[in-house]
Amino acid sequence: MKKIDNKYFKRIFHIGLITLAAVFVSCENELDINNDPNNPTVVPFATLLSAAEVNLAYTLGGDGTRMPASIVQHYSGHRGQPLNYGQYNITSGDTDGLWASIYDILIDLRSIEDQTKITGDNIYLGASQILQVYTFSVATDLFGDIPYTQSLKGASNITPAYDKQEAIYTSLLTILDQAIVSVKSNTGAKPGTADLLYSGDATKWEAFGNSLKLRLLNHLSKRNPGQALAFLQTNPKLISTNTDNAKVVFGTTANNANPIYQFDVLSGRKDQAVCSTIVNNMKALNDPRLTLYFLPVKNNLAGLQGQYLGNLPGQDLDDAGENLFSRVGSAYASINSPVTLISAAEVEFVKAEVYFRANDLVNSKIAYDKAITNDFAAIGATGLATYTANPLVAYNNTLQRIMEQKWITMYQASYESFVDWRRTGFPVLTPPTTNRTNGVTPRRLPYPQKEINVNGASLAAGPGVPVPYVTFLTKVWWDN
Repeated sequence: MKKIDNKYFKRIFHIGLITLAAVFVSCENELDINNDPNNPTVVPFATLLSAAEVNLAYTLGGDGTRMPASIVQHYSGHRGQPLNYGQYNITSGDTDGLWASIYDILIDLRSIEDQTKITGDNIYLGASQILQVYTFSVATDLFGDIPYTQSLKGASNITPAYDKQEAIYTSLLTILDQAIVSVKSNTGAKPGTADLLYSGDATKWEAFGNSLKLRLLNHLSKRNPGQALAFLQTNPKLISTNTDNAKVVFGTTANNANPIYQFDVLSGRKDQAVCSTIVNNMKALNDPRLTLYFLPVKNNLAGLQGQYLGNLPGQDLDDAGENLFSRVGSAYASINSPVTLISAAEVEFVKAEVYFRANDLVNSKIAYDKAITNDFAAIGATGLATYTANPLVAYNNTLQRIMEQKWITMYQASYESFVDWRRTGFPVLTPPTTNRTNGVTPRRLPYPQKEINVNGASLAAGPGVPVPYVTFLTKVWWDN
């Protein structure tokens, strides 16, 4: 099969990103005649922050979503790579781009950290650390043990050792605490428009950091189930309204378009589709978000135009003509749709789960209802009251109900739904009939082929060189 890695669209996206970042910082830096502006020795951390934020959103909205989305049955491609993902035919070559993008982002963020520790620009320092924790956490959640303490050293160490996920989580939570202190100090240079998330608002960065901490502590529900509740009881400042959502909004031209729009529309591939599992679930609940989450079938060759239909998991019924299946809808796949890192809806779902585990059903219900309300408001959906009154939607004192509703809301962040499914078993998923794993659902992504080729000795000394279609069925540390 011919591999298509979307290099053209990554290239035009990065051209737009460089232009965008230059605009953000052009008025913030005076010309120094002692330095050659065409050959800078250090990239300004304002430029790096803009670039890192957009690249993180682009990566998570693209490669970081597509594979997990196929596993948790948000997406179901009908041919090519998207079909392979839906059939669990996920190879080491498929994760090369995702892995490289993650570490490129981390290198930029570490550069900000290194510079600002010297200059004392603490909002930049804390923001870069929070984003590093976010990015490392996504990486370890997807892959398990990863290079951490010896990573981000560039050419000085291209074969870093692998760290255990347990140690990585411990370190990330410590760094996150330090980062929150830094942003709360509100000292040093103010990022302003160079910060695409919050324009340097220290209070919002504090809420983002605390919300990320709550997410990570909740990931440890199998290991340390009381930690998330203990943190909540300290009454931390959290993302509580949609205006505080951590998100990057994309532009209206090809070189800065939303990553799903680039993949589904600009690429001309036509091989992605949404999954029947989530479409049929939302139909059964009369969910008003259906028309915002999905596009109706575009063409009428099969007499299905205008209907909302998903492809069965792993089904290879070709729909290059867009006559059979829906695609991702306007809420998340318009040219300028945002990519959200953490939302008020997600925070309330986490709280609902944490309170449920503590048998505090009153506060669990309050958080659950707020979560659905926040998601409706975030995407402009109507019909909330009727929806939440539906007996199949209303809070019913079960973890399954919480997680199934969260799975719908996290359609825009399938990498997080993949974490939730592994931790809780909800929603209950039936593997595709055609698959490469004898019906066993993957529990991680395979290490990339380039890492096997270049850093094979470190892999062998750490988690082990992966066995195709076997290793990715094993659980990561917090999943045991």
